[in-house]
Amino acid sequence: MNEKIERLQPRLLKQFQHILEQHKLAHAYLFEGARGTGKKEIALWLAASLLCVNKQDGKACRKCVNCVRVFEHQHPDVMEVAPDGLSIKVEQVRDLKAEFVKSGVESDQKIFIIEDAEKMTAGAANSLLKFLEEPDGKVTAFLLTTAKQRLLPTILSRCQLVHFSPLPKPILIQELEDKGISQNQAALLVHLTNDIEKAAALSEDETFAIQRELIWKWFKWLTKQDDEAFIFVQTDLLQYFKEREQYKLALSLLLLLYRDALKLFYGQQADELAFPRYEQELRQFIAQKSSKQLTEAIEEILLSQKKLESNVNAQGVFEQLAIRLMQKLSKPLSSLT
Repeated sequence: MNEKIERLQPRLLKQFQHILEQHKLAHAYLFEGARGTGKKEIALWLAASLLCVNKQDGKACRKCVNCVRVFEHQHPDVMEVAPDGLSIKVEQVRDLKAEFVKSGVESDQKIFIIEDAEKMTAGAANSLLKFLEEPDGKVTAFLLTTAKQRLLPTILSRCQLVHFSPLPKPILIQELEDKGISQNQAALLVHLTNDIEKAAALSEDETFAIQRELIWKWFKWLTKQDDEAFIFVQTDLLQYFKEREQYKLALSLLLLLYRDALKLFYGQQADELAFPRYEQELRQFIAQKSSKQLTEAIEEILLSQKKLESNVNAQGVFEQLAIRLMQKLSKPLSSLT
């Protein structure tokens, strides 16, 4: 566990190690940051540190029976709450409070961890608030959130806020590779989502693999300035991109391809690309292009994204984009100097 936290959030690990050594852990924390940044891992490590029977400078030994059960989500004095469906309901918080008025099953220390705390209903949030306003020295709370602005200001004021920094792309890619995802696939998913959980879910979507290949085919038609790029929108593209979020996905994938081309143009390496699998084809493409052409192509895609946000007809947006990109990329280099 420590090794993973060290990789994900080394600064916070050192900070909390010092807090534990000084025995100055607060009664309530709000951990905020993107998914996959280590919020749950640090919460569990701190819970284990509080319950460990063989502490080392106040920190969890990770080997005793208490530590093992905390990390395996089996310790009776560590309560974990997550959304039931789309929200955390008042009944869940009431059940939590009922457990915490009892003495600890195996110790006088109790810990609760609430995931996606921003999803608490108004009733649940107000019920928890009273609990936080009257802290018991033997109860420690960890609220985890990706959207602290959706929490009641009164709850924010009762918790010590800890920000979890976004993870660098190489670490995100390595995390996905550790889950069995190929390096090429991991690179694309990270550039697309910048979120471990979303990336992992997308990797299991069979439709996404087809969509990715379709965008690559469309890109190739566009780079050849072939009229097939226009026809391809209706005959192929819109058969697999059928609703607003998928339209946005299509443009995001295309945008990443052109950004990769621009990165290669300026000498960046393959490990910085979203599509490292297409490095050689992209190098051939940029050989006869200027930075101005690539930049203008990117600007056209960004403009198309804005049109989609304004609910302009998707087929029209894609067809017009195909025309504009072929126009931008068809100019000879001599005319751009």
